[in-house]
Amino acid sequence: MVQITVFTDADVRKQSNSDVIASCVRTLLDQAQIAGHLEDTLTELTVDLSTNTNGELECRYYFVAPDQRVLFWETDFEAMNLFGEVKGVTNGHMKYAMEAEYWMHRELYPNDCKITPELHCELQAMILHAYTDTIFSEVSLAPFDTDELQRALSIVDYLNGIVNKPDSITNDQYIWAYARLMRMFTRARFSNFYGEIGARLGTDHSVYAEDNYLDRRPIVKLFNLILFGSPSSHVRKIDSVWVDQSVNRPRWKMFMNGLTNEWSGLAIYSTVMLAVDISFLAVPAIGQRPSAQIALYISSLWSVASLVVSALLAQSGGHQDSINRATAFMTRMTRSLHGKENLAIIFSLPYALVIWGMVFFFLALSLVIFLSANVTTWCTVGPAWLLVIGFIGWPVWAARCPQIGRPTSSMWIRRKLGT
Repeated sequence: MVQITVFTDADVRKQSNSDVIASCVRTLLDQAQIAGHLEDTLTELTVDLSTNTNGELECRYYFVAPDQRVLFWETDFEAMNLFGEVKGVTNGHMKYAMEAEYWMHRELYPNDCKITPELHCELQAMILHAYTDTIFSEVSLAPFDTDELQRALSIVDYLNGIVNKPDSITNDQYIWAYARLMRMFTRARFSNFYGEIGARLGTDHSVYAEDNYLDRRPIVKLFNLILFGSPSSHVRKIDSVWVDQSVNRPRWKMFMNGLTNEWSGLAIYSTVMLAVDISFLAVPAIGQRPSAQIALYISSLWSVASLVVSALLAQSGGHQDSINRATAFMTRMTRSLHGKENLAIIFSLPYALVIWGMVFFFLALSLVIFLSANVTTWCTVGPAWLLVIGFIGWPVWAARCPQIGRPTSSMWIRRKLGT
């Protein structure tokens, strides 16, 4: 005997709503019966009401087959709406998108659902695998970080004692907890092409055509010259967290925490640099060196600009902690002209501005030293000045010089072998 459970969010206490829903349910069940879609012993139907352009009530619905963890419709349905930004989905891979929607349905309606030992073992295995992967891999695809996975594992272990009791009564809240975790893991499987040829193996691995960093990004090359190479570094970081139009939650958190710490540190440097500039301007001898005074003015402006930009970016970065907001933000930015490149340049501004402030301060200090007519000063400070220039240039040259030899990592060996 087929058991049908109907769910709705509509207020069925209103007679008009109740009549429309009852009519829709009868029609849909007749269609499903004729099509032979009610062969499962347990089928669920979710019906909701909406108002069309004529102001009339109409039904929106979907069927649920809990045994198969899928949703289905009796009319044509555009499944692309379930895929989000994932492209190239095959018929076999579509099942994970459907299963993720099933678990979303189970979150919304946890009634009349049984947690079986098989489901418990399946979820526990997922969490254990993800937990181990996050410990030993820097590019884990798990949708949670290690602390969150440890807490999730504790929750599942606690529920294990409840599920396996023969006389236990499953609470709706327990079912919701299972459904939430299963949905997020299943959606991660879908986004990473789990079980497919060419599946994503790391968060920085694209399953589509590779994008060359700088060959196609002349704007990055241009701004690298005036922003001390920082845009190129930030482009690579952005590319590592925004892969195939998707964001990995733990990696995004690490990325934003790193940026926030960087901006906070640069704000301190800018404050110190501004205080030094103002103190130097107060020296009476600076008034006799107009060129040094102008350099200090410019240095102060750079420091103020770095301080303001750091504060603005740190404040705006705090609003991107949610994965949904992060995805919407990155989608909006990357769809504009030079999207990721513009974002990398903006993220580079605090660092570049404070470096320019230091450069002009060093210029002002050099002008004060070498515009002096004292030969003794030239002879004693000059070698130290050259030594400082050498120490500054050394790490810059070391960072830009090509690597000697070739990497021998396992990833390089796999590329050479074509695997």
